[in-house]
Amino acid sequence: LTMLATKMLSSWNVFTIASLAAQSRLLNSGSSVRPHRPTARMMCSSPLPDYLEDLKAELELGEAQLFDVREPQEWQQGHLAQAVHVPLSDLLHGEKPVYDKNKLTYLHCAAGIRVHKAAPLLEQMGFERVVPLQEGFATLAGLGFPLSK
Repeated sequence: LTMLATKMLSSWNVFTIASLAAQSRLLNSGSSVRPHRPTARMMCSSPLPDYLEDLKAELELGEAQLFDVREPQEWQQGHLAQAVHVPLSDLLHGEKPVYDKNKLTYLHCAAGIRVHKAAPLLEQMGFERVVPLQEGFATLAGLGFPLSK
């Protein structure tokens, strides 16, 4: 069990470092918000995981909503087309989002860290089904989620 946990943690660290590097390149690239696809493919050598396929379908059918909990300056650099902006800082100040609390709510941020702070806050505000995504913005964009600027 210890070797398995160490191996998983090591894989997670490599994935996280690659994700952060891709995000840094994306945000510092100037005019283009589209990440390099080869980088995303290297980070995720298998097809889109089932849960992300489900996420795409649920968003397209209007069965789910996607909250981007990054801060305004990050959002302005580019964001996923199907996401709505719900900054973590606003949640921390008690601002309640005016979106459907009964709808399945996915959360993403830059690297999959802030979503774990935002999830319990949204649950306390009455959001019934909150799912923090481990994938950050650059990873989701690299996996083909449409972008908007």
